[in-house]
Amino acid sequence: MGEGAEEEIFEISAVARLTGLSTHVLRVWERRYGVVAPDRSQSKRRLYGRDDIHRLSLLKTLVDHGHTISSIATLELTALEERLAGVLEARVEQAPEGADLSECRIGMVAVQARKAVRDATDTAEELSLAAEFSSISQLVDNVKPGVLDLLVIEVGSLFPDTIIEIQKALDATAARRAIVVFQFASDEVVEPGNIERITALRAPVRAAEILLACASDIQFSRGVKAKKGTKIRKPDGQPIPERMFSPEQLVTISKRASAVKCECPQHLAQLLSSLVAFEDYSEECENRNEDDAELHAYLHRSTAQCRLQLEQALEHVMEVEGITL
Repeated sequence: MGEGAEEEIFEISAVARLTGLSTHVLRVWERRYGVVAPDRSQSKRRLYGRDDIHRLSLLKTLVDHGHTISSIATLELTALEERLAGVLEARVEQAPEGADLSECRIGMVAVQARKAVRDATDTAEELSLAAEFSSISQLVDNVKPGVLDLLVIEVGSLFPDTIIEIQKALDATAARRAIVVFQFASDEVVEPGNIERITALRAPVRAAEILLACASDIQFSRGVKAKKGTKIRKPDGQPIPERMFSPEQLVTISKRASAVKCECPQHLAQLLSSLVAFEDYSEECENRNEDDAELHAYLHRSTAQCRLQLEQALEHVMEVEGITL
């Protein structure tokens, strides 16, 4: 803590209000990255000074502009201020060039599902809870494109208008995908074909379900980390595995799974629909140059391999649960 702590000290709840960081994120940043080292009261409560708050505010602002906390956590205060000055001067509308992409950065709008998401981010180091918001509109108004990779949004009832609002949020933030946690929705609304770029999970959810829904994003993040500073991996030449389920069959599985206690078949069917959509997108994506072509060929094959593993898992779950087509 800085010297000013003797004049004015703050507990963690006050720091959360002053910096815009949740108390959970503050604890994770301290434990995982050592961003600050607050003093402790006799009752072991964290005590922060003005210098701590200034540093945390700088870190949050830089994270909001596309830097990952792991890449800036150990920088000196002057270095953080220089980076922020550069960000403000550039006034870019996306994450700064060269920002570390080895984390899947999550923006969350949730209350009941908050603990499950936090537990999931604590379990998988590739997942990073970048920011929390009280509404979708607040998220859109406060996030620059490229800052977030994944949106986790909780709603009570899921209507077609809600789907449109979430898809607009994806467009505005340039996030790859959204997970929506809902309590009530008609079968038509949550059909895979109607929720492009969205994975729908019925509440209540646990950390394991969030991790399963994030599986493709975690795989993507691991791939980026492994390839950092290297050339794009070329396709391995292996044939694309044939699909075990048609889109119509996935919809049927989702509906039939609602009759059994285990909802894993429904969740797997929805995940598969998202993977199939991305697989098709990667295959058909417009290529601007040779590197683009190699990248999308690699993504196509990687997604197909993930899809095959989930198809085999779904086939096994269906056998165990006695679900037939």
